[in-house]
Amino acid sequence: MTRPLAVIVEDDPKLGMIYEMALHQAGYATYIDTNGNQVMDVLPELDPSLIILDMHLPYASGADILSSIRADGRWANVPVIMATADLFAVKSLQGQADYVLVKPVSIGRLLEIIAQLQEKAKESSANNPDNA
Repeated sequence: MTRPLAVIVEDDPKLGMIYEMALHQAGYATYIDTNGNQVMDVLPELDPSLIILDMHLPYASGADILSSIRADGRWANVPVIMATADLFAVKSLQGQADYVLVKPVSIGRLLEIIAQLQEKAKESSANNPDNA
């Protein structure tokens, strides 16, 4: 059985490593874009189960990437976790991202969110026999 894939878009190497460790612990394979300038080009090839997206990136806007993801039907059901230290941005992301993590991020909180998303996915599969 193949592991689900999580895409991480984060320019802070330490946070990227934290996200990657938490996701591996939760059973995910990972792909990391450290600048935000590659994710939209490679996303069609990756088929992600989860996306963790930083709001402020050196070469792209996390908000713009989120808008592009949400506008494309291929990823309509892919959960997106936005990460930001900008408290104003937290309010603007409500209703767009599935979760918003306020930096600094703890592994415990990230694992909690991942577990919630995995539970939702199991419930969705159980309620929709076509997905099984």
